[in-house]
Formats: sequence, C-alpha cells, structure tokens
Amino acid sequence: MFWQMVAVEQKKLTRRKILWIELAMMAAAAVFIPLVIYLASQSDGSGNLVITTDGPVEEMIAWPMALRLGIDLASGGGLGGLLIVILIGTLTAQEYGWRTMQLWLSNGISRPVLLLAKFTAVLLPSLLLVLAPFVAGALTTAVFTQNLQGSLPFAQVDWWQAALSIGRTAFTLLPYAALTFFLAVISRSTVVAIGGGLAYAMLIEGVLVQLLTFVGGTWAKIGQYLPAGLSNSLAALNRVSASSGTGLVTQAEGVSMATAVPGIALYTLLFVGLAIFAFRRQDLGG
Repeated sequence: MFWQMVAVEQKKLTRRKILWIELAMMAAAAVFIPLVIYLASQSDGSGNLVITTDGPVEEMIAWPMALRLGIDLASGGGLGGLLIVILIGTLTAQEYGWRTMQLWLSNGISRPVLLLAKFTAVLLPSLLLVLAPFVAGALTTAVFTQNLQGSLPFAQVDWWQAALSIGRTAFTLLPYAALTFFLAVISRSTVVAIGGGLAYAMLIEGVLVQLLTFVGGTWAKIGQYLPAGLSNSLAALNRVSASSGTGLVTQAEGVSMATAVPGIALYTLLFVGLAIFAFRRQDLGG
C-alpha cells in the first residue's frame, strides 16, 4: 500500500504545472548561462569576433567540463535549493485546503505512512530538477564544443561519474525539501512554508554564514555543517571528465564525504520526523 501511495503522489506531482515551470526555468538557466559566456568570448568588446579555442572560457562552454554547469546549478546551495522550497511548500500546504489528507486518512491510512509516502514522492522531482539543466546544458554546450573543437570528445567524458554527480546533487536538495515540508505541515500555509524555507536558504545560509566567516575561528566552521556547506562539500566531489583526477574533496573545500552524506541524511530525517510528530497531533477536522 505504501508504494501504491507513493506512485499516486508522484503521478499527482507530474501533473502539476509548477513542477514543469520550474524544470523549464532550470533548463533555461542552463542554456542561457553558457550562451552568454560563448557570445562574450567571441567578441573583443568593440563588435569584432574573436574566436576563443582554449583557456578557462572554453572549459565553461565546451565538453567535458561544461557538463558540470547544469549539475552545479541545481545543487542544494544553488538555484535548485530555492526551487525545491517553492515546489514543496506549494504542493504540501495546498493538500490541506483540498482536504486530500483527510481523504487518505478516511481510507485507513495511518498518519506516519501518509506523510512518509508524500515525502518519498519528492525524490522524483528532486532528480528531475537536476536532470533538466544537465540535459539542456549538455545539448547547448555540445553545439559550442562542435564549433570550437570540431568534434564532441565523448571519450573524455566519464559518464558513470556524471551519473553519480547527478545523484549526489539531487541528494543535496532533500534537507531543503524536508524543512519546507515540516513548515508546511505545522503552518498549513503556503506563504509560511515557502517564506520560511527561502528565508533560511537566503538569510541564514546566505548572510549569517558569511558574517560568521568574517569572525573566523570555530564560528567560521559552523557554515560547513549547515545544509549548504554539506551540499558544497558533495559538489566538490562532482566530476564529469575522465581525466579530472580522483575528485576527492579536500579540507579546504569543506567536510569529507563521510561527514557530508550522513549530515544531509540527518537533516532530512530530522525535519521529516518533526513533521510526522506534529501531524500525528494535528486536528484535521473542520
């Protein structure tokens, strides 16, 4: 029954316009950024074209390194984290107004199972939010690569590592989804859920962490253990090139993978657990 509920929830998600709008936004960003870089690299500032075929600019718009653009864009500490907050806040809070929660419960589904099924369904949009910019960015930069290099260097791409990078990046979205999920459950409000999630991502992680960095010492390390810091540590592992080294994260880049993965999982389980705890005591009547 649990997986049937998950399948139903995922089917509902794929029918919602907001999901496809966000996927289109991610894909558009993955196209627009390399396009601007490419056009800028072809001009000397006075309208004359200057073809750039090597250097750091080419790495940003040509395979294999350019394949990382879409993946990095979708990370929990980037645009992906903000969009997953908007998506989950909208979908979860609206369930109360539509009374679909009560409908499931009236059919004998327990409250913990109901919420677990709803959050498990979040895994699909999390993955899609990474796949959309990866595919769009790959197709866009394939054109630039062909133009600059004359061919596509398929042999230089480590597709297995690229797949792992996509999975890792989707994983970094889960704490933000879980936090918003919790806020939506306790408030039953789309505004509170989205506002709270965005405030955390943009103010606490975006501003407070920067202030702590200026303080230095132990305070500066706190940011490494917040979801954004853990996400950046996993992002440091992402690689798509077959010749980009081991991809192991260094201490300067953040915490180790052995810390980042359990940390992200702990944040996710904590917020989902709090949501279930609150939901079990929630009055759904009226």
